[in-house]
Amino acid sequence: MVPAAIALYAAYWAFSVRKALAGRMYRRHAFLLGVVCVVVAIIGFVTYSPNQTINYLIAAFYSGVFVFLFAFFDSTVPLARRSDPLLRSVLRWDKLRVALWIDTGALAVLNVLFQGAYSGPTSSLGAALADILWPTLAIILFGASGAALFIGARRSRDPFFQTSLKWLGLVLIVVMLQFVVDTSLSFLVPNLTNFTYYYSYYALPSGFLSIVYTYFMYRSARSLAPMSSLADSDLGPLPQVGAA
Repeated sequence: MVPAAIALYAAYWAFSVRKALAGRMYRRHAFLLGVVCVVVAIIGFVTYSPNQTINYLIAAFYSGVFVFLFAFFDSTVPLARRSDPLLRSVLRWDKLRVALWIDTGALAVLNVLFQGAYSGPTSSLGAALADILWPTLAIILFGASGAALFIGARRSRDPFFQTSLKWLGLVLIVVMLQFVVDTSLSFLVPNLTNFTYYYSYYALPSGFLSIVYTYFMYRSARSLAPMSSLADSDLGPLPQVGAA
């Protein structure tokens, strides 16, 4: 519940700041970031159950989320390049994005096809493939997208995008680490179903990382409206009433 609450607060910031932004490109980024935060909050309330039909619906929902998220990343990386004075390519994104779209499509399809393996004990061949192939595709997707956003933010000279994209890139890198942790647990703990996982202490490391990346999402949304703080030494004396 804590990650969902943080994500909703980040969405509130993104939607609120959007109204005060002048450029259409900036407003669009703030709006899409807010939608991403809402989607992440919804994910916080979606868990697998012993009912296989419900699990297939959840898998289809996650597949749609993956497509939507990468569409957002794919539209955001070029913004970072446009704000780079040298217009340098970010990880050869024009070519990398094609491979990542293929990765995203495969991830969305396999997420539904392997749902039977996810919900049952991890002893079958299908479950073994799911434990290896699915997380690998997710790690590639979020790791490459996160690195591209972070590198693009470092090169950007636009203060609006620079800080926001840096935090957003860190979000994806932490999500990648979360997939690594979850995959490691699936090998270390045999016969662990998704339902058992989400309702046991095995979920604690993943839960901690969820709090970390939703906080980074808040920082990304919050940075869209930076507020400078002035020290006492920066303030001049107040004018005296009646002074000439």
